[in-house]
Amino acid sequence: MSAQGEFYRRSDLTGFAALLGESFSARIDLLSKIVRGAHYPSLGAYKERILAEAIRNYLPNSLEVGSGFVLFPHEDENPHDYFDDLNQSAYTVSRQCDILIYDAGKYPPVFKDGNFVVLRPESVKAVIEVKGTLNDREVKDIVDGFIDFGENWRRTEEFYRYHHGPRLTDPPALLAMGWSIYERKGRPVISAAKIRAIIARRYSEKVAAEDLDNFPLLKSLMIYNESVIGLCYFPTGLGENKDFTRCGLGWYSQDGRFVRVNSDGELYRDKDRTISWLIAELHLTLGLDNFNRFFSYLDETKEGKSSLYRHKGYDIAWDDVANLK
Repeated sequence: MSAQGEFYRRSDLTGFAALLGESFSARIDLLSKIVRGAHYPSLGAYKERILAEAIRNYLPNSLEVGSGFVLFPHEDENPHDYFDDLNQSAYTVSRQCDILIYDAGKYPPVFKDGNFVVLRPESVKAVIEVKGTLNDREVKDIVDGFIDFGENWRRTEEFYRYHHGPRLTDPPALLAMGWSIYERKGRPVISAAKIRAIIARRYSEKVAAEDLDNFPLLKSLMIYNESVIGLCYFPTGLGENKDFTRCGLGWYSQDGRFVRVNSDGELYRDKDRTISWLIAELHLTLGLDNFNRFFSYLDETKEGKSSLYRHKGYDIAWDDVANLK
């Protein structure tokens, strides 16, 4: 068999993952052709539903997918005369979460009606916010919502630790999916580079570096068919012996489409990568013992070998986190 024949006969998990993302576009376009923007909330709810459906299909049965709230216990600032600090606390309700992934086998929900849930924080494995068209305001809203979630998480962690409650040692993965950065006439209202800069600036302004320990941060923001923006450590300084002496924490952006190799060995941008990336991030960050990168991260080329995406880069939020405990 020729090399070219072998090229086309091999198993193509990358192509499978790309078509997984492409199938979303077909279903969304089908509905949008009918409603024609007459009722945007319905289209947004549909996007959330099909994303939750895809996630549910690719997670172990021990994890469930729903929508709702997280209930955070904390110290009661105004306890009454009969206050029992071993058995009573105040509670803060999170903002409504578009998609919640939780451990149903180990932790019972506080409330459940169909896919709508109110959860204990220790059961939450991931929170995913879903936006239609991303712009400056929507990106800030995502970050502010996750900062609020992180502050509640830290306060509950301290409360549990002081009262010998459950351990909140593994913060949930905080993820976001934006379906578009384009207005109706097809012009972009924001770029991936600007989005990552907003995320880094918003976090650095509201969360001090010394408070980052066990503070859940936005791990990845995906722009469908466009870009992946992810949390990462970056070297920010060199010592005299060329050793890294400072480590920053911030967000980078990379291509939201698969970069593939054709039969002539040339690179080209293919279909959506963000849906498969989201599922891979969940596999990696949910603490699953059976994570296998060969079945999750399905890139066909090494990221450093591709220069097809013009919005690559990173923005640092905290420039020295190497010595944080």
